[in-house]
Amino acid sequence: MNYLWEAVIKASEEEIPPDQLKFKMARRFSGYLELSNPYLNQESIKDLPDIEINLYYRFYHIFKNLCHPEQKDFPDLSQSLTNMIVHQLGQNDVLSGMSRKEYYKELLYQDFQNGDFGKEARSQLALFTREEREIILSGLLRQYETGSSLDIFKDMVQDLMDDSIVYQSNDHFYEIMVYIGQKENEKLRNKISLIIHLFAELPFHVEVYYQYHFGIMGVDCTMELDDMTLC
Repeated sequence: MNYLWEAVIKASEEEIPPDQLKFKMARRFSGYLELSNPYLNQESIKDLPDIEINLYYRFYHIFKNLCHPEQKDFPDLSQSLTNMIVHQLGQNDVLSGMSRKEYYKELLYQDFQNGDFGKEARSQLALFTREEREIILSGLLRQYETGSSLDIFKDMVQDLMDDSIVYQSNDHFYEIMVYIGQKENEKLRNKISLIIHLFAELPFHVEVYYQYHFGIMGVDCTMELDDMTLC
């Protein structure tokens, strides 16, 4: 990490609340680096008490008086103002590097947080990692652009559920069967429930099978006794 925006993104990835993120003017810094981390190859900021920044690197015109070495009056106020301003500059940094797609995804995520998709959907989304949430938000954008489709639902299941297969019944067009090769638990049920809620169109009926595959005539590996589910 060398820049302010990298620290802000890393804090988000490590799920550090903004109010726990403290910025301050570095006591000793390099003129060639913006962040003054303890290590040049610093990969985490969880254990750092404060994030020290060379505020003269890009923001000299803002902090030349507030963080001047001779400015010793009201140190607590100066530190609080510096932290508050850097938080805003960091958010501006992140937004300035966002594409339109990333911006829309951020708005969708805020809709989840505000409960616009329902309280249950908000809590279910929290079960996914940041990378998995990105997949879900990208899938929603794709769905808004092209309309709902079974292909998008299949992609979401296979990208988000390990060892999963989606089947469409030959006898009943709107019957979908999802096999997940994991032991059933509450977290897994809630995760697949959100995927179905967001991406399975209303006419489709989705049945989910965990751990044991259902038997398929003519496919010997699915017809083994004690290792199959009857449906």
